Amino acid sequence: MPAVWEVVGGTDKGGILVRQGHELNSAEQGRLSTGALIIEKEVHGERMRYSRMTGSGPESGWVSLKVKDKAMIMKREAKRKPRVLALHGAPSNSNIMKFQTAQLRKLTGEDFEWIFLDGPCAWKPLPGSELLHLAERTSMEKAIAKDKPFVQWYSHPEPSPEEAAAGKGRTMSFDDAKYENVEEGVKFLDKYLEANAPIDIVVGFSQSGTLLAIYMDTLRKANRSMPWLFTVLFCGAMIDDARYALDEPLALPALYVHGGDADPWGRHGERCLPKMYADLEMLEHTDGHGFPSSAPRASEIYQRVLQRMSMGPVLMLAYGAEKKKRRSESVAKSKGYKVVKLSGTEFRRRLRAGEEIPEWFAFKSVVDILRKAGDSAFCA
Repeated sequence: MPAVWEVVGGTDKGGILVRQGHELNSAEQGRLSTGALIIEKEVHGERMRYSRMTGSGPESGWVSLKVKDKAMIMKREAKRKPRVLALHGAPSNSNIMKFQTAQLRKLTGEDFEWIFLDGPCAWKPLPGSELLHLAERTSMEKAIAKDKPFVQWYSHPEPSPEEAAAGKGRTMSFDDAKYENVEEGVKFLDKYLEANAPIDIVVGFSQSGTLLAIYMDTLRKANRSMPWLFTVLFCGAMIDDARYALDEPLALPALYVHGGDADPWGRHGERCLPKMYADLEMLEHTDGHGFPSSAPRASEIYQRVLQRMSMGPVLMLAYGAEKKKRRSESVAKSKGYKVVKLSGTEFRRRLRAGEEIPEWFAFKSVVDILRKAGDSAFCA
């Protein structure tokens, strides 16, 4: 996560002196205005190379951290770390999710606050089933779960004796899926998010991803704003019960990681998720229905996930309060406003090409900051 600094010196000289190199005798480039925000690129002793975000002066160069023990620039600390809510799959629990996310959390270091939640619905295995979500848990899973029971975010109807005898629930099928206790899961998640705001990022595995989509659709239909900014989904996450199918794709940006041919739901998710999310990036690994673990692909995926997650902190410094002024499509329609869409992909293309971005899509101050910060602040 790039550090953001504020120019505090040079008030009597129109800003602080910028030079081409870290040497104090290198050529002068001009002055960087007091109050300007800059992104740290490189530190060499008491000198720092920067990229300007706001204010006036050279776009980049070297400045002194202090002159004669007087600070020239000061690091802008975010008021808080971005908060990540991690939701397990099914059947599972928060202890297992902590184990599954260990590699990703190690990479994120101390820059993010992680929160783990257990699903509200009880679970029991279906005797004889070989399906991942119905079979008896392995001894390793039970050891990782420790003292916590295996739970889920919603449930599936238990086959009748006749259906069980006919083999229902023993083999994989995406047809005629039925979910139960969905409303309970939605209300449980909604209550938790309201009581534990703010949440900036949600990382979901498998079944929790499905509930997240249903929950977001519920909010959209109620003209309510989304309580987080970015979703990371590992495996599963599609909606197979037609009663909960989305009427239109969800607008919130999402990153989807699946296990390819080794994942029973991999190709199914690859087909379904692009229809569910308007701004979706998909990544694939070969480790099946789980978090990636095989090198070098696992490291590549986690680095990309961290890039997308790190997009938030810089922006929260710049315009965290302003996002409340935006209107969702459903609210705009209800008020009779003209609805115009600009996809995230097109936004990024225009941003990098220097083309005009309409005010209704992104505030000018945000666009200016993103363009100054470049890929270090907008990783996509």
